[in-house]
Amino acid sequence: MKEEFWNHNNRLALLTIFLVGTLLLGSCRDDYLYDNQEPDWLGESIYDYLKTSGNFSYFIKLIDDVGYTSVLQKTGSKTLFVSDDATFDRFFQDNPWNVNSYDELSLTQKKLIIKFAMIDNAYLIETLPNYFDGTLQEGTALRRSTSVSVLDSIQFESGDLLPKGRFWDGRRNKGIHLMKDATSWPMVHFLEKSLKNAGIDNNDFSLITGVDRTTNDAHIFSVKVIERDITCKNGYIHVLEEVLIPPVNVAENLKTNPNLKIFSDLLDRFCAPYYNANQTSAYNLINPQNPIDSIFEKIYFSDYDGQIRYPNGSLISTDLLLPLNPGRNEYVSSAAGSSMQSDMAAIFAPTNAAMTSYFETGAGVILKNRFGTWENTPDYIIMKLLRRHLRESFLETVPGRFDKLVDANNSPIPIGPGDITSSYVGLNGVVYNTNKVYPPDDYISVYAPVLLSNETSVFNWAVNENEFYLYLNALRSTYSFFVPTDAYFKNYIDPVAYAKEVKGVMKYWYNTETNSVNATVYTYNPLTGEVGDSVSTITNRNFISRRLLDLLDTHVVVGDVESGGKYFFTKDGNILLVEGKGAELKVQAGHDIESGTVVNVLNNGVYRQQNGTTYFIDKPLQTPLQSVYKVLSETPEFSEFFALLNGFPATREIFVKRTNYYGIDFNIRFFNTFNYSVYVPTNQSIRQAINDGLIMSWDQINGITDNQQKTNAMDKLERFLRYHFQDNSVFLDGETFVRLYQTATIKQNDEETQFRTYEDKYYRLRIISEGDNIKLETENWGTANLIKDNGLYNILTRDYIFSGNPPAYREIDGTGTGSEFSNSSITTSSTAVIHQIDNVLRFE
Repeated sequence: MKEEFWNHNNRLALLTIFLVGTLLLGSCRDDYLYDNQEPDWLGESIYDYLKTSGNFSYFIKLIDDVGYTSVLQKTGSKTLFVSDDATFDRFFQDNPWNVNSYDELSLTQKKLIIKFAMIDNAYLIETLPNYFDGTLQEGTALRRSTSVSVLDSIQFESGDLLPKGRFWDGRRNKGIHLMKDATSWPMVHFLEKSLKNAGIDNNDFSLITGVDRTTNDAHIFSVKVIERDITCKNGYIHVLEEVLIPPVNVAENLKTNPNLKIFSDLLDRFCAPYYNANQTSAYNLINPQNPIDSIFEKIYFSDYDGQIRYPNGSLISTDLLLPLNPGRNEYVSSAAGSSMQSDMAAIFAPTNAAMTSYFETGAGVILKNRFGTWENTPDYIIMKLLRRHLRESFLETVPGRFDKLVDANNSPIPIGPGDITSSYVGLNGVVYNTNKVYPPDDYISVYAPVLLSNETSVFNWAVNENEFYLYLNALRSTYSFFVPTDAYFKNYIDPVAYAKEVKGVMKYWYNTETNSVNATVYTYNPLTGEVGDSVSTITNRNFISRRLLDLLDTHVVVGDVESGGKYFFTKDGNILLVEGKGAELKVQAGHDIESGTVVNVLNNGVYRQQNGTTYFIDKPLQTPLQSVYKVLSETPEFSEFFALLNGFPATREIFVKRTNYYGIDFNIRFFNTFNYSVYVPTNQSIRQAINDGLIMSWDQINGITDNQQKTNAMDKLERFLRYHFQDNSVFLDGETFVRLYQTATIKQNDEETQFRTYEDKYYRLRIISEGDNIKLETENWGTANLIKDNGLYNILTRDYIFSGNPPAYREIDGTGTGSEFSNSSITTSSTAVIHQIDNVLRFE
């Protein structure tokens, strides 16, 4: 243990030994030296030292007036921070209490000065940063409880001083007796050891406190200790440069600082008065002459040291809970475990000027345009701003660490020391007054228009339900986000329902009574496109959340759709056809193209955000409802290629419908949640390849009697067919490029090929896009060209994989009346674009 800590404890131990020894030895010796006197090294009591020193008369008066004479003269083990008479004379000339003389101090003020300056243990300055929480923690304490009682200052708050809000309004006419907090009033001390251990340098300290320090200086809040470690027989005295007046907690500092009124008013939306029966009884017990009927406590809404229920007992929504209770004096940072001493909170509090500038001319104009004033901005919007500015750990928020600050979503907070106009050290943390606002990413990303609009409740619910904002708020990415507004969110063809014998379409709508999205299902005839009567309403939260997540994935493009080109990939690999720019932009997904439906951007529906553009559109984008199987099987020009693919026996079929492959109809077995291109040779070129002996027809293969030869023939045919399936979708869209792409056939030998593909790697194709044509080159130096004349190119498909019960899957009612449907989900999908080409593709 450190020497100074030993010194303090052993002085007290020696004092105990001395007293016990006096009693024991007194019974057997008549001339013991200390029978009638104390040893010189014990010194005087704290009270006697101050009285005999001659320059602490004000402090002696305080002690006498509050009834602490015997406490500081005869008993206890105390630490007292005092100020001399000259310091008090300066204090009476200028102080926050506006008292001009000692006589003007109230009894409450006298108690606060004495009790806040007193710690109920004896500490040297060197041992003050040590504390015990089961084990000795050396040099890490920043705070320590004082002797102030929460009952020393019960204020009556008139109605005009109470915060705005429904739980305060009922108290506004008469006012209330209000405790700002019911926990103790800690002292904050900045000492050499604790500052060094916390990594707080002198520049940090100056910005935090507004005063300068040099090595080994000690400060209580911002007040310097000018004389330390005066040893008395009942503790220690430390002399301060100024009179120590108890600060308030960080929440009360915001409320009492007129320059922070806008921010403070927003914060105070999330607090309420709670009747405190224990403190009411305790106060009346010690003040029987002036009892108070009811004492209330101001508590902020937080699941960490705050309230999670309103005064009426109803549960507070989690999106309206602060990350901490800024009004709790004994706030304990989660980083500090269960100990108050080693850390506290911090708040970035933008000044009124900063808040006004942000709202009127900065990025916050989007808020002004939507809500008009800060006061009209809804609580759930404001909470996102507050969470960004309330910091759970002061140690992680010192100026020297500003460049490393991130919010709860790991998004950087772009603050610098130059943003700090002033600071305040309160009972439970530090308030940094800033000349800037640090908006949450939700305010500036492509998510912002959805969050702030009253026309996008469905998508906003889906974003929050799936925590999709974490994706949309990635400011280093660029997105194009298509958002169907609530009014147009109808007649969406559900892919799972489309796979049923009884089909249905959905209208998603926001239920204001349950604050969730429901889906009304209507009958649907896919042949005529006719939508019939409503059949049922689905309220299953998981079902709707999963379906809307699929929609979110298909409505986000990574990139700028106005950057040129026509075809763009969505987050989940679906494909959108985009034409035009800005408000004139038109967009189509796969089924929209197939059905001739054009999706339009609404008037005033384009929002340029920091990480891309949000487009409000007049209907949901409908991704393909046709699989590769469906297109190949129903297109006569693809019949020969389809026949070859469809001829494999069940043990090695290419078109599959199994438990783990179940979709609208049949899926490609080797598709794996990616995007592909499928090149379909003409019927004539397939027949020619069979006639030339390059491949065998199924009639020829099935006529082989030798099993091994038959297997070899099937292997050869499958490898030939798979060479027509390419990783990555490419389109005929005017773009020019030359690229190599992998196919689905693996090279099984080391023979040299055009693209020098290694053995056990996938054979490749060279795609040469010439703007108005696509040419393919093969591993064996062959070529093929895309055919445009018949329009069989750029055909979009999607192979779904659904959860559910495959044996009875198609018979399940797709209108939401059966439990199987409401429990279904889209597990994954793969997309493909189909082109017809004029020749077969070969690698041999």
